[in-house]
Amino acid sequence: MKKVLSIVFILFITVSLSAQKKKKKTANNDCYLTEATKTFDLSDDEKNDLNELLVKASKDRAAIKKSVRAGEITKDQVKGKTRAINRKYFADLGKLTGKSKKEVMVFVKEVGGKCKK
Repeated sequence: MKKVLSIVFILFITVSLSAQKKKKKTANNDCYLTEATKTFDLSDDEKNDLNELLVKASKDRAAIKKSVRAGEITKDQVKGKTRAINRKYFADLGKLTGKSKKEVMVFVKEVGGKCKK
């Protein structure tokens, strides 16, 4: 009986872990791009530039996560590197849209809640 329960428990854990794998965030990016286009009245070229900014920032953040897993950097270093990536992204978004940092930050906070669903 204990063996059967152990096997069922192991199967349950395996299924639970495999079900929790993260999905790609393309839907979030699409939502973000749509909201940015509406809010800032972006042209198609500007929308493509924003998409490139999003992809680059995501890749840079993923590289940081890989570095942490590999033990190349500490968690304290992650904060600084992530902040640098975010600051660059926000500055680039401000240049692209012609808006101030404050307006960009308000937009990011509002859209972040909408698009994470």
